[in-house]
Amino acid sequence: MKRRFALVLAALACVTLASAVGATAGPPDHFTDSVTYAWDDTGASATPCGAFDDRYMGHFDVSGITKFDKSGNPVQDVVHITGWETNWRSDNPAISYTIKRQFTVQYDYATNTEKDTGIIYTVSAPGVGLLFHDVGNIGEDDSTFEFTYIHGPHDVATNGEVTFCNALLAIS
Repeated sequence: MKRRFALVLAALACVTLASAVGATAGPPDHFTDSVTYAWDDTGASATPCGAFDDRYMGHFDVSGITKFDKSGNPVQDVVHITGWETNWRSDNPAISYTIKRQFTVQYDYATNTEKDTGIIYTVSAPGVGLLFHDVGNIGEDDSTFEFTYIHGPHDVATNGEVTFCNALLAIS
């Protein structure tokens, strides 16, 4: 989970830094971006699932605001993310599923923490039903990448990347 989440966070950091450069006190700075990622990107890798690997590619659209204090320093980012991710077996690409993602990240500059709210991941398959989902609220200390709280069912956050493998096994 950390590898995929790190890709999202790295992209968000680029957007956030670009919006904060040259910031002055006043109204929030609005920004948008679009990011596509895959298992074979630099720094990423497929997830080992025993006899096969989980390969993935995804896309997300980002829109948000950076809020500033009276001195023009960034105080908070509120980022809305929508997207998808398709996962497939390396030994049989026809076995695949597509995840839906729609959530909000609230980042606090003073505490270096974030709160993710919404549908981080959710996927179901015909004939099987719900494969897994991460929905609700997650708090994270961005300096340690440790969760500070988890509210709601968060299969990936609590079980890790094996969740993606198990979903591929369930539809095989």
